[in-house]
Amino acid sequence: MNNRRERKKILIKKSISDVALKFFLAKGFTDTTVAEIMEAADLGTGTFYNYFQSKEDVLHSYLTEKINEARHILEAIQQSHGEPSQKLSEILLAAGKSYEENRQLFNMYMQFHRQNPDAGRQPPHGPLFKEILVDIVSEGQEKGEFRKDIPTAIIIEMFMGLLQSTMTSYLPTPFMDNLRHKLSLFLEGLAVKHQP
Repeated sequence: MNNRRERKKILIKKSISDVALKFFLAKGFTDTTVAEIMEAADLGTGTFYNYFQSKEDVLHSYLTEKINEARHILEAIQQSHGEPSQKLSEILLAAGKSYEENRQLFNMYMQFHRQNPDAGRQPPHGPLFKEILVDIVSEGQEKGEFRKDIPTAIIIEMFMGLLQSTMTSYLPTPFMDNLRHKLSLFLEGLAVKHQP
């Protein structure tokens, strides 16, 4: 009996979330109301608050789910047997792909926070990827693949900056091409130069 009730709750929450996301994409986050979400979901308006605190909570919940999916991919990359530079490449491209597939919703979320600085929510990813990146950079330094004269924190900040600068780029270059070019420049500067 409890399993059926839990499944029903999960389905209702997913239904509300799916309808809300369609409205956010079609009308915009601000112009979407809880009442119209719930009418389209064929549920009472009060039911919304049994599952979510606000419209922003719907968006945050969805993005957190997407980031958790990406985290599993990144952890698998981290544990793979590839070289550290290959792992960094795969991680950046996987994160870039996740962003590109959900770009409009990520941008809505960030715009909401720029307009509502008192909302008190952290970005859904938080410090999620830092530990994975530190491990890979340290591995690359230990194996002599990456330079040791640059502090790990600087390398991580620059690496994360590749994605951030691509996310805010106004160049006509397609997103993933832009990211690949920046990654290539980054890895060339990070590589240990072997003397002939």
